[in-house]
Parts: sequence; C-alpha cells; structure tokens
Amino acid sequence: MAVGRRDSLSEPPASREEWEDLLKVTGKHNLLGVTFPVIDVLHDTLEIPLSVYSRWAMMAEKIAKRNEAQMKMCRSLYDKFLSDGFRSCLLKGQGAALRYPDPTLRQCGDIDIWLEGDRQAIVDYIRSLCPVKKIVYHHLDADLIPKMGVEVHFTPSWMNAPGANRRLQRWFSANAGEQFSGFNPRLGFCVPTTRFDAVYMLIHIYRHVLEEGVGLRQLLDYYYVLGQLTDADREKVREDLKFLKMQGFAASVMWVLGEVFQLDSRNMLVAPDASEGSFLLEEILRSGNFGRYDPRNAHAKGEGLVAHGKRKFGRGLRYFMHYPSEVFWMPFHMIWLYFWRRKHNYLYKGR
Repeated sequence: MAVGRRDSLSEPPASREEWEDLLKVTGKHNLLGVTFPVIDVLHDTLEIPLSVYSRWAMMAEKIAKRNEAQMKMCRSLYDKFLSDGFRSCLLKGQGAALRYPDPTLRQCGDIDIWLEGDRQAIVDYIRSLCPVKKIVYHHLDADLIPKMGVEVHFTPSWMNAPGANRRLQRWFSANAGEQFSGFNPRLGFCVPTTRFDAVYMLIHIYRHVLEEGVGLRQLLDYYYVLGQLTDADREKVREDLKFLKMQGFAASVMWVLGEVFQLDSRNMLVAPDASEGSFLLEEILRSGNFGRYDPRNAHAKGEGLVAHGKRKFGRGLRYFMHYPSEVFWMPFHMIWLYFWRRKHNYLYKGR
C-alpha cells in the first residue's frame, strides 16, 4: 500500500496486540515514516488504537525533522570539503530519498560521503579536522558532526575475494568522475546517478547480508532505484552486473522485491530466483535494520578483535552454500585487513 501497489489490507489487524505487532515490525525495518500516510488513511475507516496511531505519527514527525537537519549537515560537509579541495558525493541517504513519493519520510541513518583523492591524503585531512574513530579499507568513521555518525569513504564498498574486489574497484574508478560531477541543485550537493545506484546499492545490500544483516528499508531504496531506470540504463546495469558476477544475488533480490513490494517484472534486472530469494527474505526478516534484531550479532561490550573475527566468520558460515567465494575469503580478508591497518597506522584512534 505504501508504494502504491494495492489499495487495501488483505486482513486488517483484529486486536490491539496485532496493531502493536505491526508497529513493532515496521519499526524494526525503519519503515515507520513511509508507511504512516497509509496508517493515516486507514485511521478514517479502521479502529486503530490511539496509542499506536499517536506513536506512529510522532515517529513520522521526528523522521521528517531529522531529515531536514541532516540535509543541512550534508550541504555543510559538501561545501567544506569542496572549499578545501576535495570533490565529494553523498551516497545513499538524501539522494535515495529523492526517489520516494515524500522524501522527508524516508528514515535516514548515518551520513555516507565519498571523497575523491588518495586514501592517505583523505585520512590526514580528516584527522586535521576532528578525531577519527576507526579506519578500514573503504571508509573512516569521524566525529565531524556532533551526535551524527559520518562515514567518509575512500571507495563506496569492497569485496572479500581479491579478484572480485579488483573488478569492483575498477568499476568504481571508471564511474567515479560522473558521480563527483553530478551536482543536484535541489539538494545542494552531488549524488550518484540512478544507473550507478542500481549497481552500488545492490552491492551495499550484499555486504550487509554477509556482514551483519539488512532490513527492508534498504530493499525499498532499491525498489525505487529500479523504478526510475531507463531501458538503456537497465541494459547497461545488466552488463555491469555480469562483469561483477552479481547476477545470482541480483536474482534473489528481484524475487524479494516482487514478493514484498510487487515490483513490476518489466523493472527487474534479471529473472527472479525463488529458492535463493526465499532464503534472502528469511534472513532480512530475521535481521531487521542493519541486523540489530539478529541474535547471531549479540556480543559482549568491548569485544576484542579475535572474538569479533570468530563471531563474524561463524555467522558468515551460514551463507557458504549461497555466497561461497565471499565466505571462503572472509577470514583471509580480516587477517589481511588487520595487518594493513597496522602497517598504515590505522589502528590508532584520534587525530
């Protein structure tokens, strides 16, 4: 109903408990904002408990205010980096929201900004501005904005398998210029093209499935991307996915989008795979947004590197039959990453 694919609920909640459960599940997947207009309409014909309706409404209002504040922060970061000689591009976030019927109701997360330039030059620059909390292969976490997480990307993403990562980084390099020059006057900063996001957001979903879990909000972002591709762009994206060897995962995502959001088959990039798709949907429903509700991610506060690696790989083994190459290379990548960070002094926190 929220994406306009149907006009009514097949079976409205019959009790307060069922309405509470609907509120809980929708919140688990960061979809409270985009679904509130539906609840607002249903409120005229169904007996929605006041406590449920009011909480839904308050959350939608908070989401809209947070989006407004984050928009200003994104403009400020973009202008600051540009004035200091770094072109940048905002990944996901506000660019993804533009494709929604009401961008203010997409529940935003941290700010992800991709900077153009040498990795070490970017690290040195950010360290000159504020404390840096963590540096990994593709991004660093920095306290650039109080009470707002900011990830500064050297590259949008990565793969564990060396060959797959080389292909992915070549693809990012080949497409970087267009993203850093794609200034959106409505937003006041650069955002990726829809064709770029049709590849990048699929990779982003893939990484989150493997690393910690992913919720339906990320799938909804992708639903709106696919709906805005031109026929020519869709063909080019298919070529890119073939180059990156991502058709298999794309097929499972197409099935999920068809099952949950009733994505039109004309907008699908590849034929859906029901077997892999049903497995993926089970993982999505178990995990919730960024895996926050997945018991497999539970860990003690202050978890050490070894314990973190064991837990992460133990969780990843569940996916070996589905994504064998990435799971096989996972422990090797973690070991390599530790020594790479140590070599470049990236284990050190602070300025």
